[in-house]
Amino acid sequence: MPLNMRFRFSPTKDGLVKVLGPLETEIMQLLWQEERSTVKKIHRRLAQQREIAYTTVMTTMSRLAEKGVLSRHREGLAYVYTPSITEEDFVSLVVRQVLDGLMDDYSDTAIDYMIDYLARNNPAELHRLQQVIQARTAA
Repeated sequence: MPLNMRFRFSPTKDGLVKVLGPLETEIMQLLWQEERSTVKKIHRRLAQQREIAYTTVMTTMSRLAEKGVLSRHREGLAYVYTPSITEEDFVSLVVRQVLDGLMDDYSDTAIDYMIDYLARNNPAELHRLQQVIQARTAA
């Protein structure tokens, strides 16, 4: 199933919670670790940390499958869920979508800000960016 990437973007949140809800993020991180699991197993893992209803986990995993981030198939009476995309590929996809949206509508502002941000916070990455630009324009 292709990814149906209709996620909200919350820039003030941390990590993947920027694009997934907190529970979705926890479930995806567990599934990226486990590679395959059932709702029952994921619920059991989450319930060790906090009180959570089985149906909440089931609904959230079903929604992640509808979004195309998880795949599921029936084994006996239970669905077995597997990630449809690696964590690294998911992060790359989200970054591309966010930056595409910014570049499409606000390219000058986005580029200026990125350069200013790197100059302030990560001069080594700014230097790397300069090298990449030089290499691409020399070709």
